[in-house]
Amino acid sequence: MITTILIDDEKHCNETLKIEIARHCPELQILGDYTSGKEGVAAIKELSPNLVFLDIEMPWMNGFEVLKQFDTLNFDVIFITAYDTYAIQAFRYSAVDYLLKPIKIDLLKEAVAKVAKNRSHELPNLQLETLLYNLKENNTNNKVVFSTSDGLEIVDTSTIYRCQSDNNYTNVYMDNDNKLFLSKTLKEVELMLESSKFLRVHQSHLVNIDFVKKFVKSDGGYLQMKNGDQVSVSKSKRDHLLARLNSFKAI
Repeated sequence: MITTILIDDEKHCNETLKIEIARHCPELQILGDYTSGKEGVAAIKELSPNLVFLDIEMPWMNGFEVLKQFDTLNFDVIFITAYDTYAIQAFRYSAVDYLLKPIKIDLLKEAVAKVAKNRSHELPNLQLETLLYNLKENNTNNKVVFSTSDGLEIVDTSTIYRCQSDNNYTNVYMDNDNKLFLSKTLKEVELMLESSKFLRVHQSHLVNIDFVKKFVKSDGGYLQMKNGDQVSVSKSKRDHLLARLNSFKAI
């Protein structure tokens, strides 16, 4: 059984979520629900829940400020938000689950299942720490959490040269010849790394513009990376690639 509390300044949202959890998530035991960040912090300290459903936008103390009240984040969090653009990239980077209001039942069940899986494998809760790191003001060295066969690995996105598809898996190539093998499709990795620095140049290739040395027109077109790698460029991606390279002054 996973113990949980709900924190949302809108009482009716808590009530609706309690009903849905009772119907669809029998593995959860609700210890209480609270309508302010201050009450939520006190409840977490007193009840030590395994999981917190946490609204982001709350008066006086928002969801992120709630987490900053703890030196150690020894609980899981599923964020609740009404804004589909609110810190979405930070969530993707850190692999932290979030649900948009109104909450869809299938996504609720999926998020709870992920929490249960992570707990059963006793993975370290690095996602929340990475999320808070990425949300720090003026932070430009974003980090991303990748799930590997060994657990969770935090990677500075500025060290990633490129990513290459391997059927339903992805190889992530980094500096110093480091490499990760992920059980994610390239599309899933692309969503996690979605930013101005990463560009899909082929069905099988995603590259970091900062590591592109030049574009070679021969042999159908390919990229020469700064580490010596050659990456094929598809005809459908070529014009967009050249426009982006010119905008970054990479060639």
